[in-house]
Amino acid sequence: MTTPGVRESCFRLVALGDSITAGVGDTVGPDAVHGPGWAAHLAALLGVEEFTNLATNGARSRDVADTQLDAALALRPRLATVLVGGNDVLRSDFDARFTLADLHRCVGALRQAGADVVLVRLPVIGLFELAPRLVRHVMRRRVAAINAAVDEVAGAVLGPVVGSGSSSVGRTETGPTTDRSQGNGPSSSSTPGRVVVVDAVAAIAPAGEKAWHIDRVHPSPAGHRRLAAGVADALADLDLAYATADAALLPAAPDPPSARQRLVWLLRAGLPWCVRRGRDFLPGLLRSVVHDLRAERAFTPGGMVTSLADSGLDPRRRIGRG
Repeated sequence: MTTPGVRESCFRLVALGDSITAGVGDTVGPDAVHGPGWAAHLAALLGVEEFTNLATNGARSRDVADTQLDAALALRPRLATVLVGGNDVLRSDFDARFTLADLHRCVGALRQAGADVVLVRLPVIGLFELAPRLVRHVMRRRVAAINAAVDEVAGAVLGPVVGSGSSSVGRTETGPTTDRSQGNGPSSSSTPGRVVVVDAVAAIAPAGEKAWHIDRVHPSPAGHRRLAAGVADALADLDLAYATADAALLPAAPDPPSARQRLVWLLRAGLPWCVRRGRDFLPGLLRSVVHDLRAERAFTPGGMVTSLADSGLDPRRRIGRG
């Protein structure tokens, strides 16, 4: 294990995921040496010398597992971040069982390669909080299903992950630790990396009303920076070797957009995006709403999914992709 408080001579961080990790919603200047996005800011906070952001806009969990994972393993990182599911919940063919399988594959392979892994739980998608109640229920249930998958994957390493707030921020694996005193990789591939689970809502909350981008889907510049700080805190709890974060290393966040800028964005980008995504998303959404009406199912915000059938995590259903 690395000597506490001593930074390694070569520290490589790799980020996997979708547009949130790619940096959508963030704005940076020339002082952002690693570019935009919470993972890039995490690299700055930790003083990472080598950072690679493999996340891409629109990526689903299968894209991460099928494409990004191999690229990440080839880089032999000491630390990897994984945030997926946001695009999966917006698709008519949503099935959280597939995300669960993809997460198991990613985390298992990265840990076996000796990398510590940060798993991030999704926030409720703010855009749909403005929608009718039945639509909100469907989206909340889908996000809860993704987070249940995250918790199940982490639970295979940590034991049961309880709660959805600060209690799940910074949960770490107990047991053997990896010797990373030399370079990026482990001293032995037989010693797996560790896992940290961070709840995005709890991490971003200190940013308050400024936490979200105009689209109410991605974090704002302030939100990206708060998420990076929350992950850095969780990593410091995991290992003192990560306790080198310095808030002064974060690039400056710009002022939030004005009301006029928000309106212009909504007309030029927001509404066209909703139309494009709606062509695929609405059929599945309508089926879920009708299913809710027929079954009279309910979802308690912040609680557990009352029925796992729609979430795709019903243990009575077998996994199988056509």
